[in-house]
Amino acid sequence: MVQVGNEITGGMLWPDGKISVGGWGNFTTLLKAGIQGVKDVDTTVKIMIHIDRGGDNNSCRWFYDNLKSNGVTFDIIGLSYYPWWHGSLTNAQNNLNDLATRYNKDIVIVETAYPWTTQYLNDGMNNVGFDPAKLPAGYPVNPQGQRDFLTYLIKLIKNTTSGRGIGFFYWEPAYISVPPVGSAWENYALFDFSGNAFSTLQAFQSNDSMSTVNVTLRLNTSTLGDTIKSTGFVQARGQIFGVSSGFFPGGEKFTWDINSQIKLKNVGGDYWEYTFKMYPADEIQFLFWAGHSSTVPTYRSLGWEGQITPFDSSAVNYRVFTAGLKDTVLDLEFFNGSATKVPQYWNPIVSKPDSVGILFRVNVVHLIKAGLFDAAKTMLVTVRGDSASSAGVLSWDFSNVLLKQEPISVGSGSFWSGVAYFPKNQIASGTPISYKFYVTNCTFGGWESGIENRVFNLPESDSTLVWKFFNDKNPLTELEEETPLVANEFMLYQNYPNPFNPATTINFSIAEKSNVQLRVFNLLGEVVKTLVNQNEEAGVHSITWNGLNETGAPVNSGIYLLRLEAGSQIQMRKMILLK
Repeated sequence: MVQVGNEITGGMLWPDGKISVGGWGNFTTLLKAGIQGVKDVDTTVKIMIHIDRGGDNNSCRWFYDNLKSNGVTFDIIGLSYYPWWHGSLTNAQNNLNDLATRYNKDIVIVETAYPWTTQYLNDGMNNVGFDPAKLPAGYPVNPQGQRDFLTYLIKLIKNTTSGRGIGFFYWEPAYISVPPVGSAWENYALFDFSGNAFSTLQAFQSNDSMSTVNVTLRLNTSTLGDTIKSTGFVQARGQIFGVSSGFFPGGEKFTWDINSQIKLKNVGGDYWEYTFKMYPADEIQFLFWAGHSSTVPTYRSLGWEGQITPFDSSAVNYRVFTAGLKDTVLDLEFFNGSATKVPQYWNPIVSKPDSVGILFRVNVVHLIKAGLFDAAKTMLVTVRGDSASSAGVLSWDFSNVLLKQEPISVGSGSFWSGVAYFPKNQIASGTPISYKFYVTNCTFGGWESGIENRVFNLPESDSTLVWKFFNDKNPLTELEEETPLVANEFMLYQNYPNPFNPATTINFSIAEKSNVQLRVFNLLGEVVKTLVNQNEEAGVHSITWNGLNETGAPVNSGIYLLRLEAGSQIQMRKMILLK
């Protein structure tokens, strides 16, 4: 393959071959002569024509249509694609697919790169800059972001229509600063300022022939202290360690922010699942995030669950899983809606071999707002029901099953929950059992009214019943309107998780379009990392800090200060990194 000309969107061999001067006739005459020179040596050599418009479909069509109409014969379309100059990844994907269909030719990304730092060496050579606002979302300026960008670009090229995307070249991986010349491209290289290679190099290794295994995550949200429904939004957010980088083999993006594509599906009641592929021996660290929608988090901690002690007792505060050689369905995990750290596979139902445990949950916010319920006045929420079908576990006359208040749940502790155990040797699985919620020591009689008896069929194993409103009454249109994220105020929210390792999510909101600076400082007042330094629109914004400094190196454990500035307004928060 021979490329005739380099980024020749405006022509070549100026001024004679400049399109705006000599027109398409002069330019294509020169181009044909170059092509003929190659063919005179070897008629089998493929010809590539390269322009610099990887994400600009209109310009590409203008250029290649004119080549075609002027009788230029070539084999391969070559494109440069730098996202801060040439458009979004979506634009690039659409462009590749259109060109593949329109011209029926193979396509190569001849040049691409991604920055790993905003810093530079004082080597006498100014670095080639970029507009941070034009970088694709979810790909931070650090070595991991660089690797993830390339991983996704490779996926995008491979998925080009009719398999016409055949590869790419990185410009320029080893362009590091060497005295006395220096380098204007050192911030895009695949090596740090000392010449140490980044894991980005692994993106060039083909994984097509590697075997994968299926992994199924299973989550129960009955321990989440909010009114999430089956139509809610539940994600696993985290990081992959191993062969994969930022993406699973099936193509799903996996990050610590909203861009994560591991979105669990509700499979009934409180139960959620998602199946994805992993390479054997790859590890994931993750937490669950829950919202009433993708932009409205549940009540506590901006949607994040609490800290977790991983099953292998490793020194992180996250859930951990390492893929084996076979497909794996993980044990059921429960959302940690508490303020305390819990084991990864904790379960609110104590397993008993002779019984089936059933978790009941009810929300009494309607009674609270009507002045009919006050836990401080010895009122209790209980479950009453049919004694015969429940083998005496329930009773319509007595409160055998007492629920406990969930003190940090939505609506100032409006949820009550508890477990009842039903004997297996006395009740056949599938037996319908009637019940209602009942309040003791109250002034309204205690019973749910205006509704039929509630019924559940006894399952074969422990389970949770989806939460209910007392009397099925919701005093608000949606409790989820009670969200702490306010789009029309200046606010720096506490990062989560905190303490954290290795990454944490930071949310902030601004009331109007402003120049925003969000920076991390150490206790000496030195800038550790600039997370945001650009104009931002009014509203809520989210960013992830992965514990790296400006040079891409991991920072030490300790206390760090987070400072948000917008116009004349300033707010600060403390963050703790624990390794």
